[in-house]
Amino acid sequence: MRRRILGAIAFTLVLTGCGSGDEGGADVASVSGAGKQTTAGAPPSADPQEKALKFAQCMRENGVDMPDPDAGGKMTMTFGGPQEKVQAAQEACRQYAPSGGQQIRNDPEMAENLRKLAQCMRDNGVESYPDPEGSMMRITQEAAEDPDLKAAEQKCQKESAAAGPGGS
Repeated sequence: MRRRILGAIAFTLVLTGCGSGDEGGADVASVSGAGKQTTAGAPPSADPQEKALKFAQCMRENGVDMPDPDAGGKMTMTFGGPQEKVQAAQEACRQYAPSGGQQIRNDPEMAENLRKLAQCMRDNGVESYPDPEGSMMRITQEAAEDPDLKAAEQKCQKESAAAGPGGS
């Protein structure tokens, strides 16, 4: 379930400049996807898991520390550097991005669903869970490490499903 919530949000985050707005903050996003080892210079793959691996490799090659997806398909990124560096890496790696490099439009319905998800998470003990910025969600490290996160995710399954695509 954690992959569903964070994965649904992360596809939006990764492609729309979710890096820290300053050099001191750290934001965390997770992306669903796993796959075999490939090189970042290969043509884009239609397989979302392989694409996520290529995206991670490309981001590292462009100066953003990002691990490969784990065996369960989860990928976590912490952005603690300048936003310009993250954005430049995202642009360079756009062809491998989970949504195919398409910018996510400001969708009022998605924004409302993300607001409902954020409120549900806070109502269930994750007080630091942030509100969305339009139809984008930036998960802070504090929220990602909250001990109540797992229980809140279980209670917010309906809101998570409405917030968008992700893992299962």
